[in-house]
Amino acid sequence: MSLFMIKDTVQQAATAITAAIELETEIVDENLMIIGGTGRYYEKIGEYEENGDLNGNLVYATCLRENHEYINFNPLLDPNYRAMEDEKAELCCPIRLGGEAVGLIGLIALTETQRQLIMSKVNEFTSFLRSMAELISGKYEAEISNIKLQDKIESLLPGESNTSFDTIIGTSSAMMLLKQRAMQISSSDSTILITGESGTGKDLLARAIHTESPRKNKPFISINCAAIPETLLESELFGYVKGAFTGAERSGKLGKFQLAEGGTIFLDEIGDMPLHLQAKLLTTLQNHQIDPIGATKPIDIDVRVISATNKDLEKLIAEKQFREDLYFRLNVIPIKIPALRERPDDIELLLNHAIDKFSSKLGKPVYFIQPGAKATLLSYKWPGNVRELENVIEYAINMTTTNAIRLVDLPERITEKEPEAFAEASPVVSSIGNLKEQLAEAEQEIIKRALDSYGWTLEGKRQAADALGISESTLYRRLRTK
Repeated sequence: MSLFMIKDTVQQAATAITAAIELETEIVDENLMIIGGTGRYYEKIGEYEENGDLNGNLVYATCLRENHEYINFNPLLDPNYRAMEDEKAELCCPIRLGGEAVGLIGLIALTETQRQLIMSKVNEFTSFLRSMAELISGKYEAEISNIKLQDKIESLLPGESNTSFDTIIGTSSAMMLLKQRAMQISSSDSTILITGESGTGKDLLARAIHTESPRKNKPFISINCAAIPETLLESELFGYVKGAFTGAERSGKLGKFQLAEGGTIFLDEIGDMPLHLQAKLLTTLQNHQIDPIGATKPIDIDVRVISATNKDLEKLIAEKQFREDLYFRLNVIPIKIPALRERPDDIELLLNHAIDKFSSKLGKPVYFIQPGAKATLLSYKWPGNVRELENVIEYAINMTTTNAIRLVDLPERITEKEPEAFAEASPVVSSIGNLKEQLAEAEQEIIKRALDSYGWTLEGKRQAADALGISESTLYRRLRTK
């Protein structure tokens, strides 16, 4: 994070200082970028003082490192100031947060009269700068708190920052191996490329990796490269400085990489990134720096990159639509999520999970899938994978008028052709005894799901009986015959 986050407040402070004491003002952040100023310094916003050399011996870098004030009534005589001819004097005051300097306010005299003014009122002006530095610091601290609060709120939302490997449903051998491998590489900073068909949960896996990583308390920023117009994608990713182009926000904009500082950026649908941006992304990965649009100096970043695609990148490389060098940078650790049809053992587990999720969300007590509907769902190929499965269950729960999902409650595309597996296994109920067995099994399953929902305590059993429309004695009798 940087004072650049509150650049509007910083500029307002610079204007107020100059209005109050009629001296030019310059404000830089901890990277020596000019983020506020008046007069000539306003025109230099976005540029770097002292060439951005934080390790040098020049005045600003030294003040930032050593966290001290600077007063000089003849900067032309200071070899570490590099004063312009008309810079007659300067007061410099650190902006502190948590005891550390996160920026500087400079008050500059450009005439002999202004120099004499600083000399005669040095104590008053120094006290004033300290007060303005505290004001800026307070705003900066509040903005950081707001971001942390937002991250905390997002972490409590389902399917977002609280995602862990436990929330990824699947006990098939393919999924257990996938989760084991993902867990193993979570602690690394290496780039990851997740591949898989649409709807397999690539975003979910990326979030789980972030949640289990040392970066879990830092931001997880996701951007869909296919959902943003090509003309806007560069500014979304890398940001821009003030006045970078016509129509830009007056104060500039932070890109996703800066917002993800210290955390993880997830580049979804990376196969849809335009070629000219692929080159810029490659440079970012190689140098760990970004170049905001219109900036004169790159910005260092500390971000882990996870990308994902449902496209065949090697085929795109052969077609000259994707850079081979970028592919190798992204594909340091490849992970492929299997399609749902490739792990049929997980389908029933996912169906039950979806019923719990959407019956709760929609406020409808649905506990069970009737045998015919279940056979249809288990034999369906699920071209849309887990996303399609959840959509089907949400639709069915909306349609059902009972506590169960019936064949008639499923979308037509699912039921328009009878699944072969079900047709072969049980084309019709062939006997009264077989029907009784199926009804008994269905009844037990409905009761079990009701108790799982309300609880197996005495109070839970009362509530389950009420929801099922039976007496408590009937519920206990059914449980004894289980």
